[in-house]
Amino acid sequence: MRAAIFDKPGQPLRLTELDDPEPGPGEAILRVRACGICGSDLHATVEGGIARQGGVLGHEVAGEIHALGANPIGDWALGDRVFVVSQFSCGECGWCLIDQAHNCEQLKFFGALGSDQPDGAYADFLRVRTNDLIAVPDEITLETAALIEPLATGLMLVREAGLGIGDRVLVMGGGPIGLSTVLWARFFGARRVVMTEMVPHRLSLGTTMGATDVVDVSGGIDAKQAVTDVLGAPPDIVIECVGRPGMLDQAIDIVRHGGTVIAGGVCMQPDSVSHVDAYFKEPTVRFPATYTKAENEFIMEMVAAGRVDPTPLLSHTITLDELPAAFEALRTPTDQCKVVVSP
Repeated sequence: MRAAIFDKPGQPLRLTELDDPEPGPGEAILRVRACGICGSDLHATVEGGIARQGGVLGHEVAGEIHALGANPIGDWALGDRVFVVSQFSCGECGWCLIDQAHNCEQLKFFGALGSDQPDGAYADFLRVRTNDLIAVPDEITLETAALIEPLATGLMLVREAGLGIGDRVLVMGGGPIGLSTVLWARFFGARRVVMTEMVPHRLSLGTTMGATDVVDVSGGIDAKQAVTDVLGAPPDIVIECVGRPGMLDQAIDIVRHGGTVIAGGVCMQPDSVSHVDAYFKEPTVRFPATYTKAENEFIMEMVAAGRVDPTPLLSHTITLDELPAAFEALRTPTDQCKVVVSP
């Protein structure tokens, strides 16, 4: 099969031929039909990042079952259209048996984001556990199904924030995760949702996805003052979706006294926070890591029912040949939002 390999920071992904994977017991081989490029992949491939050198990235994936191993978990057949919760769970431990595979005792996350993590889906085929599969309804394209993963991350962040009806929410960053967070914040009752961003195209998408206000923070604008002016008061909740040094400290500075800050952007570098400022603010700060399979299933149902529409996130569909250049271009985005690879 063809795959895109990450060699080392500073070099583009490299297309090469690898052996086709074989399914073990309880596993399936997917023919990858759609795999989104995630901001975590971009962050993980810089100097000091966590991407495994020589690995295959990619974890936002939908495809068709190409082969099944012995004793699959679930009623699956060749050709079934599926989305994959981006994990590799055992399917047999106590957590898996009560349908909480995100707590699996042997949990790994495919996508090579770590020295011991399995390869991902920037390839023709992907090996997965059948208990991590979700069927894709006929009314949803596989390109749209690949968007379930960033939507699940946004849903997880809003869930962890404990959002209440009428809350004022700031979402920092208008990439796919920030935009998904905007969608769910409004869906679950935030009265005002402000999104800050620097890229004009993504500012426009913020309004499309449900933001009541967007703030352009390019050009050295004082984000704290601008957001407070828009809301008339500091936000109750700040969800940071940028993942760069200094952003978490800024989120704590902006939130109201006693408010909630959610670290949604994964910063791959050491970061610092002003303890003195945090003491005076007394915020709740949380670092959520894992969504649940149930959240992914809920999102699939909402998309199929037309209750939410993630398709504005999908800006480009590319081939595997186009992936190396497109991956590097996303480091300084212009009109891109979610770029999906269709091998």
